[in-house]
Amino acid sequence: MLKKILVLFLLFLVNRVIYAADRYAGDFLSLGVGARPLGMGGSFSAIADDSTAAYWNPAGLGNLHKSEVTFMRSSINDLDSYNFVNYIHPVGEDSALGVSWMRVGIDDIPVTAVKYPTQPVGPGNRPEIKKNFSLTDNAFMLSFGKRYNSLFVGVNAKLIYISGYQKYNALGVGGDLGFLWTSSDRRSGRFSAALVVQDFFRTKLYWNTPPETVNQAAHTDTIMQNFRLGFAYRQKIESFRSHLILSVDVDSLYDFEFHYGTEYVFSDLLSIRFGIQERKGFETIHNITAGVGLRLGFVTGAAFSIDYAFLGNNDLGNSNQLSLILRF
Repeated sequence: MLKKILVLFLLFLVNRVIYAADRYAGDFLSLGVGARPLGMGGSFSAIADDSTAAYWNPAGLGNLHKSEVTFMRSSINDLDSYNFVNYIHPVGEDSALGVSWMRVGIDDIPVTAVKYPTQPVGPGNRPEIKKNFSLTDNAFMLSFGKRYNSLFVGVNAKLIYISGYQKYNALGVGGDLGFLWTSSDRRSGRFSAALVVQDFFRTKLYWNTPPETVNQAAHTDTIMQNFRLGFAYRQKIESFRSHLILSVDVDSLYDFEFHYGTEYVFSDLLSIRFGIQERKGFETIHNITAGVGLRLGFVTGAAFSIDYAFLGNNDLGNSNQLSLILRF
């Protein structure tokens, strides 16, 4: 099974090179969600064991047996507001269905104008705020994951809406496909592997901006496919009622990105996480991540988790992520 996954991954990569245009379209979709995965460097596709799996790998939803709600709020460079919320509901014993909303935007941007446009700016003709507008990127996802013994399969249907200035906007529909395989639980540990294809139809974004010429079609952007391969190893530490997770992801976005993560969970209560994001290009960039988490579980199976992540980003600056997961 793993050999077939590797072959499929390589075929996808060759296919991607042919369509190398529009590589930065829909860039907000690569930000990631959930303070726990982000604290692990974004290496989560082969773990995908909570409601954030709807983003990282929808196949992991097949392993959820309780309803879950995720809330996340953050900022980027203290300018963009970044929010994520979703709800996952089990459907039968081995499958689950979920809805998610991801929003990145700058709100309350002022538009100024002078009272007398034909006259120079002066004490009696100063710029005034006439109105405010927002620039937002939105992704609405409908997710489904199902388990077939040790193999999990999942899909996302995505509606993308981007709003711009003066009622200009873009709309697109796309989809993701995910696979997850896990070994049986043993005293020595458990191994898992994942393959995720994001925007496997090459999502088209159709803008309502007018064409430059009469015979020209309306402008469109293409969100290219992103292929992610992930591996994870979970080791139980019985003497301390703990476990350790090591994970690595590699995706094809932006000339390959590597994500390395580790999580140590003590007594299913406290978690410590570290990660590295490595981007290849003209120069190799390493971004360091870290995080902590607190999880309170109840005998009924319900649980409450709050997680924090710090992301050291060389391009966008440092950011802090806070998320909450409720299981009931």
